[in-house]
Amino acid sequence: MAERTEERAAQPSEAAARREVEIEASPEEVWEALVTEGGRERWLQAPEREIQIEVVQEPSRLVWWWTGEDEPPTRVEFEIVSVPAGTRVIVTESEPAFPISLLAQSFARVAA
Repeated sequence: MAERTEERAAQPSEAAARREVEIEASPEEVWEALVTEGGRERWLQAPEREIQIEVVQEPSRLVWWWTGEDEPPTRVEFEIVSVPAGTRVIVTESEPAFPISLLAQSFARVAA
């Protein structure tokens, strides 16, 4: 996976959700679970989604955009912090402040 450092100018909207969880695993194990397809399938157990990586700062931060069928894209940021009992993972998921789908709909109305 290529390292990317630039970030999109996304600002979390009111629909942002943040969650912290402590896991009895090393930060390296958690990182591998996030950056590999097999790890994501086991850990996230999410339905099929397309993922576009935005930021990779191994092994402490990963940001991606993901979308599922008939769902708007959301931005997901993972912060991985070593703690005495293993690893704390802080996950923040947010929708874009101005979803592209709304922009496309507004253009469709103007053209009609």
